[in-house]
Amino acid sequence: MANKENDNKRKTILIADASHTLRLLLRGYLKGVYDVIEAESGKEVLAMMAQHHACDSHCIKDAKSGGNQSLIPNMNDSCDAKGIMGLVLGLELPDYNAIEVTERLRKSFHSRCLPIIISTSTNNRETVLEALSKGVNDIIIKPFPRELLVSKLHKLERDIPLHDMKLSELIAQIPFFNGVPVSQVAYLLDTCSETISMEKGEAICQQDDANYDLFVLVEGKCGVFFNKKRVAEIIPVDTIGEMGFIANSKRSASVIADAQSKVIVINKQKFDDFLNEERAISEMILKNIILSLNDRIKKSNALINKLKVIAEEYLAN
Repeated sequence: MANKENDNKRKTILIADASHTLRLLLRGYLKGVYDVIEAESGKEVLAMMAQHHACDSHCIKDAKSGGNQSLIPNMNDSCDAKGIMGLVLGLELPDYNAIEVTERLRKSFHSRCLPIIISTSTNNRETVLEALSKGVNDIIIKPFPRELLVSKLHKLERDIPLHDMKLSELIAQIPFFNGVPVSQVAYLLDTCSETISMEKGEAICQQDDANYDLFVLVEGKCGVFFNKKRVAEIIPVDTIGEMGFIANSKRSASVIADAQSKVIVINKQKFDDFLNEERAISEMILKNIILSLNDRIKKSNALINKLKVIAEEYLAN
């Protein structure tokens, strides 16, 4: 019965911004969807959280384990019963900035149990990376429409199973997603991908296919074949098909499972829709992709130069 009552009860969002006008705007955006309480300063936010949030001690335990926010707590009834579902903080508050407030809150509340969104007029990469590293769940760039804010809050409410969150931690280590919070990776995987099992000998993709999805090998091993000749192998957690994913180019090689394997397929169209909505995150991912491809080009050029030297020495003899 208690759970049903909590499900029917409208959830509360704490908004904090130095601008009274912006707080009124946010209150209007969230009217009818969430209950809203306001704060004017970081100090007031911290005081309100001490008064309103009634979360289980597992949040504190996990948050204090070396300050590692990647330790994901099991959600329980105490998480649903907390007084405040999440925070929307303006970056610059009169006393602290929102990143400092987040850093203080993360000493007591895990990012999965207390989501925090920062609103800012800057999309500066360093600021975004600092915010995410301190435990901010999401960034929203001003000016933003009502629908985007509500969508982000609904996203943070989504109950991602614990095993999927742990998988998301693994995927977040891929260079493409460097700096992207686990909660965002989990949402991306939940909405843009599917997991498939491959038997030995099955093709994940074929050379010259017009298939633009991105594949992530999470279990098993695969071989890469160019013109039917094996040229490389792929192990967890490698990505497959980056160029087709980025440039809509046909597959340059075939990838065949060497053993029973598990692969995450990230749908190209759904991923593009995700990037269009997530401006702060999309810039980070796109820069990661450029850096990753640049590194790959450097390695390819080094290999070509090495082969050139070998060929010249062979011809000289």
